[in-house]
Amino acid sequence: MSDNSQLDSLTAFLREQMPVRAMQSFTSEMTSLKTIPAARDLGLGQVRLSVIRYDAELIWERFPYRECDPRLLLALIEVWLSLDGEGRELFGQVGITNADPDWDIELIDEETAIVTVTIPMAESLVIVPDENGNIPYQGERYRLGNADVWTALTALVYAPGDTEPGAAQ
Repeated sequence: MSDNSQLDSLTAFLREQMPVRAMQSFTSEMTSLKTIPAARDLGLGQVRLSVIRYDAELIWERFPYRECDPRLLLALIEVWLSLDGEGRELFGQVGITNADPDWDIELIDEETAIVTVTIPMAESLVIVPDENGNIPYQGERYRLGNADVWTALTALVYAPGDTEPGAAQ
């Protein structure tokens, strides 16, 4: 995940993929913000302080449903959600069971509608070591950031008494 929030990521994704006309009356905001205690040492000096839980509200004041097929909007949100593995995984870690989007559509006229989509979000609140950081924590300085996760792509396995990898039968 980048340094931006999931809301920023989703908003940018929709702006890139949706027709310009459909995004003219669009806004996105964060509502119902709360934190869930979930402190965890992430290695390399990185610390998850908590999990941030909020609702992303996406609002189209005048969605042109005759010009832009509403199914495109449904599909793009579903695609983005499928790409958001870390956020969806956090729901399970903190015991949240309902993470489905809520849709509210109010027709204005024969051409436009007010469309509001509310999507539950969960993000890790992570601090990373930085001697110039503005967050004092346990005698050190930190800044907000995203955890670096190192993944081993290969490994050598030794059994007790082996001198070469893979020698055990």
